[in-house]
Amino acid sequence: MDKKILILHDRFKFRGGAERLVLIMAQALNADIATEYWNEEESFAKKEAPAKVIILGKQIKHVGLSYFFAQWRFFWRTKFIKDYDIIIFSGNNCLSAAWRARSPLLVPPLGKGRKLIMYCHTPVRYAHDLKDYYLKQKRAWQKPLFLLFVCLARLIYQWGIRKMDLVLANSKNVQARLKKYCNVESIVVYPPIDTDKFQSKLSFPRKRESQQKSHEIPACAGMTEERSNYYLSFGRLDPLKRVEDILRAFHLMPGKKLVVASGGPELDKIKQLAARHDNIEVLGFVDDKKLAELVGSCLANIYIPRQEDFGMTPLEAAAAGKPTIGVDDGGLRETIIHGQTGYLIPKNYKIEDLAKAVQWLDAAKAAEMSAECKRQAEGFSKEKFVEKVRSVV
Repeated sequence: MDKKILILHDRFKFRGGAERLVLIMAQALNADIATEYWNEEESFAKKEAPAKVIILGKQIKHVGLSYFFAQWRFFWRTKFIKDYDIIIFSGNNCLSAAWRARSPLLVPPLGKGRKLIMYCHTPVRYAHDLKDYYLKQKRAWQKPLFLLFVCLARLIYQWGIRKMDLVLANSKNVQARLKKYCNVESIVVYPPIDTDKFQSKLSFPRKRESQQKSHEIPACAGMTEERSNYYLSFGRLDPLKRVEDILRAFHLMPGKKLVVASGGPELDKIKQLAARHDNIEVLGFVDDKKLAELVGSCLANIYIPRQEDFGMTPLEAAAAGKPTIGVDDGGLRETIIHGQTGYLIPKNYKIEDLAKAVQWLDAAKAAEMSAECKRQAEGFSKEKFVEKVRSVV
């Protein structure tokens, strides 16, 4: 008899890499999906799920309350998990359901024949590797409350992850975090990159074509030459992604063009930084078709997050033969090969370092890197992800 599989994912709030991964995993395993809430305006459409979707509640706007509502919902509203043979956890808040799954005090607890698997995008960051970063942002009276909250979050997370039969990590970077902070062993299963979705839309200039300057790229269909000769940022607009620094670098380079194609909590701030700078265009969230067009038509991608877990955007750009200017930190060390598929600026960079990298990575160098970028992306293909997931699940 076929195993009945459920994927528990924290929430579908954005069109992020974790949400895309869950949909691909669900398709590969013909699994149902349960999530706290699903915001179709800013995330994927529910119709993209291959099977049943279970919604536990509505979105809570208040940041503090949202955490406790999530814990309550995944703990008390997940009695249906008893109907599944394999439960895959994706995220952090959903681990509250593991308490129900293994607790002998709850009725009915899951039997020993059922398998619990965790796909770890990262341990809770504000409670582990980024605790000091968040603590510094708190006022004096807030710090004791924050530390108490950190203790609670660690307790729930680490207790829950120890209920797993198998833990999968999305990178060697996250695998090391799991060992360091939770003393948990894991298997690396890299996230899937849709290498067919992202394709180059430009023909880079050949060096022998002396009539064309090296920094110019012929326009693709529907794009002007001016528009197609741009750098792209499509990482989520979140403080940890540091898109603000990218804009500040382009403030220093009015002759270089930047397109920002994403949304998130810092969208208004990014729009304000782009105001009165004609070389910067902020589009907000775009659909998959438009994003593929933008990636395929750009000169290079820029992605400089703080201690990134893995980082799918450099590989999505690489699938289209586009290099990435990244930061020598976290998971990007696994996805960007310095000088071959992109350029890594120092971990503790200055804005000038980013500007120098943009000046260095011109059209000629981007063209030279194109073939190697595609080879790099193939190593993280959706097919390889599906094969690995099926073998371990």
